[in-house]
Amino acid sequence: MIARATQKQFEQQLTGNPRICNDREVKREILKGIVDTEKRSIFANLSCWFVTAVAACFLPTAAYFIFPLVFRLIAMVGTRTAFARMRAALSDERPVAREYRWLVASLVIGGAGWGATMVPVLAFPTLHPARLLVGGGTLVGMSIVVTMLSPVRTLATAFVIGFLGAFCAGLVITGASESLALMTGMTILFLIFIAYSHASTFGHERSAQLLVENRRLGDSLRTSLERAMYMADHDSLTGLLNRRAFFGHAKQAEWTRRLVVMIDIDHFKRINDRFGHAMGDLVLERVGPAIKGVLDRHMGPDHIAARLGGEEFAVMFPYRSIGEHLRTTEALHRRIAAIGKELNVDGLVTTASLGVVVTDRLQTLDEALHDADTALYRAKALGRNRTEYAVAAEEESAAIRHG
Repeated sequence: MIARATQKQFEQQLTGNPRICNDREVKREILKGIVDTEKRSIFANLSCWFVTAVAACFLPTAAYFIFPLVFRLIAMVGTRTAFARMRAALSDERPVAREYRWLVASLVIGGAGWGATMVPVLAFPTLHPARLLVGGGTLVGMSIVVTMLSPVRTLATAFVIGFLGAFCAGLVITGASESLALMTGMTILFLIFIAYSHASTFGHERSAQLLVENRRLGDSLRTSLERAMYMADHDSLTGLLNRRAFFGHAKQAEWTRRLVVMIDIDHFKRINDRFGHAMGDLVLERVGPAIKGVLDRHMGPDHIAARLGGEEFAVMFPYRSIGEHLRTTEALHRRIAAIGKELNVDGLVTTASLGVVVTDRLQTLDEALHDADTALYRAKALGRNRTEYAVAAEEESAAIRHG
């Protein structure tokens, strides 16, 4: 499974468009940074609104601030909700196109809320000191918002459009004197804010690029490490464990009694001589999954299978019942023999001889393999394509042979 996953990742890296994938990931990281900043700024946002509302109460024109402040509070809730939806989509690794549209729309409304708050300050001027607090707080707040949104120009532009739209419409509706000059001045002020925030955008983009590149490097290193670890424990041709890994897994097995089975492909040298080494390798390549498939079906996950070298294989699984083990060895014979038919090569025969030993924890794996190998040679001497057993108890051996 690891080998297949690793190969698939390599193919995706080769066939995919790294540039497109990289740009998309960088944009998502920038968005994550913005939504995380917005999440932490809720207290500052509410504090700014509260200070503006309190200061407006002391102005003789306080009545003109009621609608703008209520509108701004409602817009704040809507923007907060849109940011929360975007945050959830990014966290779940979902597409964000729909949430992005909602966020753009909410920022237009949010900007309009800030712009509406600024209208009474300039349309109905007063010498009260609180006017400076309301106007100054609004300008500072909107500059912070623009700076926060600047890494994604569409979001920053949406907020600016909402602000200027509400501000200019408010001046026209209230018939403020010198409204054109005020509109022009506010537009220039916003251009200054945008120019300043644009200077910090490069830093955000660079940080996101480094984060994505580091993550890709980490994924690549992890994939390479997993592949190296897999190749260190597995035979590259059959996908089974190699000899070293077989001994390691066998030591960790907790089965009190277990069967060790040696499997040898009959007349394998003849296959290489007659059909070529490429065909011999193909047979071995098919034998590995064939053995694994039989054991998965009959033993579930409780088994260890390995290629010891050449055409020689070994498996180990817990001792259960005589009948079950007979069915397993018979299934191994049938499945390996079927490989020759599947390859559809005239004269190709892929039978196997098996040597089986019943052992326990007191017997070393070397000893068990030696006994199984002895039984295997007996199977070959008796005509091949058969199973022979080497069991300590003679009566148990007879019982296994005769079922």
